[in-house]
Amino acid sequence: MGCLRSWVAPLIWGLTALLIGVVVWLSPQYTEALWAPGHLSRSHTDVTSCGSCHEPFRGPTPQKCLSCHSSEKFAARSEPDVTRFHATIIQTTQPCLPCHVEHRGVLAAITTGALENPHGEFIFRATGATSCLDCHMMKSGDGRKRMNLLSNSMVSHIIEEGEGAHRIGHFANCLNCHRGGQLDVEDHDDERG
Repeated sequence: MGCLRSWVAPLIWGLTALLIGVVVWLSPQYTEALWAPGHLSRSHTDVTSCGSCHEPFRGPTPQKCLSCHSSEKFAARSEPDVTRFHATIIQTTQPCLPCHVEHRGVLAAITTGALENPHGEFIFRATGATSCLDCHMMKSGDGRKRMNLLSNSMVSHIIEEGEGAHRIGHFANCLNCHRGGQLDVEDHDDERG
């Protein structure tokens, strides 16, 4: 320490204390901006506080999940297999995190291993859909599951809006022509004016 000037160590300690003070002061006001690793899914958009799902210094716990996701709610809203599976998980107090993830975006899948949305997360905003099944029907055959496009008003609307660019087989790479955005699906051409 003989090489350091006498004012360097106090300056470093002072700046460190100032930084800690700013983080402590801003944390209650901007909790999500400072600490959240990403936006919540559409399933959890009504969650207003980190403490609704997270225990301090422990993260999300099964008890926190069960405050909203009870056996009764699974029974009322899920298929029988899903209800039985979750009833077993709840009875044996197993954690939810091995199967479910959060903070990946508003329209991201929260179930590990679930099909990814090939359209990007803004396709739901463009169509008004709330689920893949609003535009697709799951078909099994040849030992594989396939998503077949339905013929309904949502699908018709998105095909018409594309003025020929939206045709079957061309929906998967939306970001080639659109940039998305927080509220709308905007064309790349819009920014060129």
